[in-house]
Amino acid sequence: MTPDHDLSPYDVAYLFAGPDRVAVVALVGLHTDGRVRITADRHRVYAESRDGDLHPVETAALALIPAVGRVLGLTRMLITFSPAVTEVGRRLYADGLLPGSRLSGLWRRDRIRRIRSLRRELAEAPEGLMRVAVRGVAGIADDELRTIFETHVYTPPKHSPLTNPKRDRPVDLLQPDTRLNDAVSGYYADGVDTGGMDAGGGSW
Repeated sequence: MTPDHDLSPYDVAYLFAGPDRVAVVALVGLHTDGRVRITADRHRVYAESRDGDLHPVETAALALIPAVGRVLGLTRMLITFSPAVTEVGRRLYADGLLPGSRLSGLWRRDRIRRIRSLRRELAEAPEGLMRVAVRGVAGIADDELRTIFETHVYTPPKHSPLTNPKRDRPVDLLQPDTRLNDAVSGYYADGVDTGGMDAGGGSW
């Protein structure tokens, strides 16, 4: 099945489950291409190659992996809050696939119909990254890699810079005083699925 749309796996991942799913797709894609190595023994991500023509999300992901490597869960979280992933959400909002607020989403019947149609179209996702974008960790074809994602659970420090201590809302790492718009932080398709940092990486 070849989907009749021009959305990238990163667009589909954001649309179906939010920023965390985008991070999963990026890491799986980079691992498959040999640009990163994700180890099973320590659940750690290492950059193997930073060259080549990459998607902005992939470039951002590689930039967040130091020479000594980084724990998978933290790497995934940092990618989730990167400006490149935020831009994916903003673009989907501009294209009318995400609402400007939860309330406006309730009234955009045309948007809801469009997204439901897209969900049906992608229900039987093709192999590769698009399958991961739609199904999350469960869609990873590599058994060993899927097991790594399923068994690794990362708990952020209590006073993490990735959350606003006053309202426990995600913030832009580069602009810590600016809360992310609802359209790019908590509303996806016709339901709420934050694709959180659980072992399964969100549900389909």
